[in-house]
Amino acid sequence: MKKSLRFKIVFVFITMLIIFTFSSIWSIINFNSLSKSIDNIMESNYRSIEAAQNMIIAIERQDSAELEHMFSQSNKKVLAFNENEKIFISWLSRAEDNITEVGEQEIIDKINTHYVEYISSFNYLISLKQEEGASELNDYYYNTNFPLFEKTKDACRALLALNQNSMLNSKDNAHEIAIKATVTTIAISVGAIVISLILVTLLANKIVKPLYDFIEKTKGISEGNYNQKLDITGDDEIAILATEFNNMAEKLVSYDDQSISNLREEKNKSEAIVSSISDGIIVTDNEHRLKLVNHKAERIFNIIEHEVLNKHLLEIINNEKLFTLFKMANEHPFDSSYKKYDDIELQTKQGTAYFRINVRPIEMKSGDPFGMVALIQDITKIKEVDQLKSDFISTVSHEFRTPLTSITMAVGLLLEEIPGTLADKQRELVDAIKEDSERLNKLVGELLDLSKLESGKMKLDYQAHDMNEVIDYVIKLYKLQTEDIDAKLIKDIPEELHEVQIDINKISWVISNLIGNAIRYIPKDGTGTVKISIKEIYGKQIVSISDNGTGIDETLQKHIFDKFVQGSDSLGGAGLGLAICKEIVRAHGGDIWVESQVEEGTTFFFTVNII
Repeated sequence: MKKSLRFKIVFVFITMLIIFTFSSIWSIINFNSLSKSIDNIMESNYRSIEAAQNMIIAIERQDSAELEHMFSQSNKKVLAFNENEKIFISWLSRAEDNITEVGEQEIIDKINTHYVEYISSFNYLISLKQEEGASELNDYYYNTNFPLFEKTKDACRALLALNQNSMLNSKDNAHEIAIKATVTTIAISVGAIVISLILVTLLANKIVKPLYDFIEKTKGISEGNYNQKLDITGDDEIAILATEFNNMAEKLVSYDDQSISNLREEKNKSEAIVSSISDGIIVTDNEHRLKLVNHKAERIFNIIEHEVLNKHLLEIINNEKLFTLFKMANEHPFDSSYKKYDDIELQTKQGTAYFRINVRPIEMKSGDPFGMVALIQDITKIKEVDQLKSDFISTVSHEFRTPLTSITMAVGLLLEEIPGTLADKQRELVDAIKEDSERLNKLVGELLDLSKLESGKMKLDYQAHDMNEVIDYVIKLYKLQTEDIDAKLIKDIPEELHEVQIDINKISWVISNLIGNAIRYIPKDGTGTVKISIKEIYGKQIVSISDNGTGIDETLQKHIFDKFVQGSDSLGGAGLGLAICKEIVRAHGGDIWVESQVEEGTTFFFTVNII
């Protein structure tokens, strides 16, 4: 009987395995087709979009150079105009070599025509400047040259819009492919499930029918009726199971009914409390086996608690970022230099969602570790609002560029007294305008850099570097500043480190910003200390910059890396430094976080990848 039972179970299992293997292969074929469709979307139009964007940038720079040339006695801006002319023509050539859409040739011809007229008008403007006065020069610019600039720019925008619309159409085609792939995959999966159910039903009817009685008796046990007994005889696995069940039931009867009732009531209370929490909760033991999953976590990860209990976390939720947080909390429960919280992106039934995961170790009253608990908070709305805010800031920053250029140029002309001599009071006012315009230019530059980092458009020059040398370079920059306040700048780094893959200018800026912030808030009475340390773990270097300064309030720590967030004693910055640091580190595939206690000091951590 035992051999027969095992043989039939193995047969059914192998049959189901073959069916689901076929279903998986079909799914892979469909999704490979979808992947190729998506690649076509990117390859067909991206080059033309890039060319259009760069042509717009080049002609805007030419217009700025032209304006500055009109009000300057130097010919340097003519050189700048000519340099951008080469850039414009280079990108125009690329666009001509990448014509893929209907109507694209006509737009490029229009760009060619308008741009040739624009260049000719500029050459005439140069000769007009030498022959006529400022009034005629100004009239010619606004009546002839500037309209040609706008026509060329509008044509470039039309090229950009045409290719963007084409990408959207290609996206719709990819969506149709995805729908077809989904339908066929579902059909095959349903067929596989039906066949599997038939096989399982046949197996149950022939050899597992006694289990129905076992299920009924188990329900009686769960309802508190322990006087249950199975009348199954034999020497197979089911009979052995029935014997053990009867023994268990007899032992349960011997327990105190009141104690069992109290225990069950407390258990139900605890489960009800955990289930009612609006955030997701996952509890694992020290071996990363799942011990508890509340309703919210079930919905987030599309799992059912009773099906996944005692299974390994990575087997049920295949997310390396989440598993790393659990591993850090387990191996380094009280070391703040290992990050135990992070934001992750998940695909749910409603689409892409973002969650903030916070993992902490669990200790029994005896002090022995029990496992880890993770609090999972839905931050999708926050992410969406932050994206809208970033897009708005990026747009406004771009719009500020042109008027700021004009202001800066006009202020420069006034200070050079080209329009006329300034009185002392007038010069003070113009100096103030210049100072504020420079501050605005710096702010706009930071905003544009931040926007490029967030959108992934900033190109980083990744090369292999020794972090020891990078930190030595940055420390030299602050040597005089620390000596002036008699502060200590300590480096606690192993002599031999693996090389890291970084953009040295960007990472140096991050380290410099963090050290500069630390020096700003440490005591100025000779007791101030800033310490730079590095650890290596799991293929990453963890760089930490700690100080014994005033510390950061816990409420502020939650938003310290957000844009425009400043401390209560801020010295007039825009609150973008740490936001830029965060985006630079993330662009390198790392994380950045802070640990701080008020009046005890602050430590900033960030990670970079080891080669």
